[in-house]
Amino acid sequence: MSAATYAKAWLVIRERSLPKREVILSRDRQWIIGRQLDCSILLRDTYVSRVHAVINAFLFRGQPLYFISDYHSRNGTFPNGFPIQHSTLLHHKDVIGVGTTLIVFYYPNMFKEISLDEFPELSKHSTGSLPWVG
Repeated sequence: MSAATYAKAWLVIRERSLPKREVILSRDRQWIIGRQLDCSILLRDTYVSRVHAVINAFLFRGQPLYFISDYHSRNGTFPNGFPIQHSTLLHHKDVIGVGTTLIVFYYPNMFKEISLDEFPELSKHSTGSLPWVG
């Protein structure tokens, strides 16, 4: 399966007193979340820092994976309610709290089925299932 066949990842942003909005994430860029006017994901939430967090896309075996990092914000970044200290891999339906804003990450086809033919060293010792790393 080529990288072009993967479904897109997107964010649904819910800011207090504003209509929800969606942002489609492409596989080859970085998104800066914050109140500063030049942020790629601009929020109006006063509890969000000017530059609050960053989402980066990285390719792994041709598939984009998305990581979020806090950008030394005052109030922190909370995927699924936990504060992050380091870059964190986002998973389908993760809920990210920044200030009073909730951002839901959607990526229904995050992991493709991996054939053991791609990992010949595992096929000699494996029962056929790959370990979960996440």
